[in-house]
Amino acid sequence: MRRATIGILALLCASATSLGSATAQDAAADALSEAPLPPEAKPPPARLSYDEYRRNELEFLAGRSRIALISTSVAAAVGGALVAPALVTECVRITSSSSFDDIRCSTAGKALLGIGIPILVAGALGVIISGTMFGVRKGKIRNLDNRIAYEKSSAIRWNPSRAAFEF
Repeated sequence: MRRATIGILALLCASATSLGSATAQDAAADALSEAPLPPEAKPPPARLSYDEYRRNELEFLAGRSRIALISTSVAAAVGGALVAPALVTECVRITSSSSFDDIRCSTAGKALLGIGIPILVAGALGVIISGTMFGVRKGKIRNLDNRIAYEKSSAIRWNPSRAAFEF
């Protein structure tokens, strides 16, 4: 079994190196066949205005916040999936003479609660924090879009194709 595994790994490594050298040769041949463009033919890089740059940055950050919100909600769900069955099936509430009730759990219940409660709490806190961040960032995007639309509607612009001012 071990010899077969080593043989398969050796075969995969040999085929990967042969494919890698073929693709490197093809890339070198393609690079030589294409003539570089003269400097005047290359278009200048487009420069974004500050508002466009800020909007792109906020979109990126909102996407990261959305990913965090989804991830932490999954963590909270996993923690809840560990805690709920442990409380229902593995733990028993014992009423005592004092005003406090006591919960007794089996070893499996203690293990599930010991793992599930921290995951549930961390997930719930993450949902609150990342949800707040996501809402704030989406609000900033909305405000920026409204401001850009207002400025564009009230600005006087020169249209070179019509040779006239636009309002």
